[in-house]
Amino acid sequence: MHSGRLPALMARIGRAGGAEAARATVAAGLTWQTSVTLLHVTDPYAGAVAALLIVETTVVATVSAATRYAVGCLLGVLVAVPGALYAEPGMAGLAVVVFASVLLARHGFLGHYGLHVPTTALITFALVRGRHPGELATHLAEIVLGIGFGLACSVLLFPSVRVRSAERALEDLRLRIARQLDGLADAVVRHERPRNILGPGWEDDLGTALARARTATDEAHESLRWNVRPTARRRHWHLDHRVLRTLSDVAGQVTATGRLLDAHPDAAEASSPRSAFAQPYARLLRTTALCAYSCRGGRPHPALPAARQALARLGAPGCDPPDRATADQRLLRPLESALTCLSAPAPAPPARSRRLPNPLRPAPRR
Repeated sequence: MHSGRLPALMARIGRAGGAEAARATVAAGLTWQTSVTLLHVTDPYAGAVAALLIVETTVVATVSAATRYAVGCLLGVLVAVPGALYAEPGMAGLAVVVFASVLLARHGFLGHYGLHVPTTALITFALVRGRHPGELATHLAEIVLGIGFGLACSVLLFPSVRVRSAERALEDLRLRIARQLDGLADAVVRHERPRNILGPGWEDDLGTALARARTATDEAHESLRWNVRPTARRRHWHLDHRVLRTLSDVAGQVTATGRLLDAHPDAAEASSPRSAFAQPYARLLRTTALCAYSCRGGRPHPALPAARQALARLGAPGCDPPDRATADQRLLRPLESALTCLSAPAPAPPARSRRLPNPLRPAPRR
């Protein structure tokens, strides 16, 4: 019983950011102890702060954070040293250093790490101006140690694999697309606007789910890079960007269809005895929902060829009036684009390459 609770507790701690907090804690502690031992510093706060600030969720994000932090500190030192040595009086030198460091801090590459440019510049200016260059060198050495330990802990200590969160986000996107298509089918059958069936914010909900899936998929692929865990070395083909691109295109066509039905709620109305469009169109929407929900990579849903044939029959020229035929074709175009996206070849799982035995080499004895 206790053995079953421990993995659940560890998983809950991991979801709460416990692994990231553990990496940052270990990195800061190692930096502090190493600085005290090697650099003979009593309070190496600069290195501990550097280790805490650069540790991110994934290795790639940590490398990016370490690079920006190091560049910010280096720019601060390069700006402050000439101003402290050659600018007179001291107030003029301080003004020049602050002005230049704030301008550099606003560079887009640094992001929020640009704050460390003026911070490091002011600390450097004070140390150099106060004739403490040795203390400045010690601070820089602490920062280097903090960056090194932060990178090492991110690579070796509990490296995260954010695949499950991406799978949940993609599943939520597939389910939302299918529900929206099913709701559009209900709107066609009931001769109502889609917003009355799906709610006024259904487009925003679909856009939010799509943005969440994109972010989660990017984080999953990022977490698999430079990851030493054995599970991270396997390529998760169902998280391929082509699957996400297909779902994104289908979501766009669903939004276009909903807008058409909102703007022209009677476009698929079957009140005319010569028009037999609404019921087949609703069935086609529900079949497309089934195909979209099964878009997980590999082969498409078996109902997709029949849906394309039904779409071709529904769009064939008939005896409807020209204005009715034009409205029908306008509703069929987004659905045709969605089925075309779902028919595109999806990524297949990678086949494991097996090395064939050498026929000239004797088989090992067991």
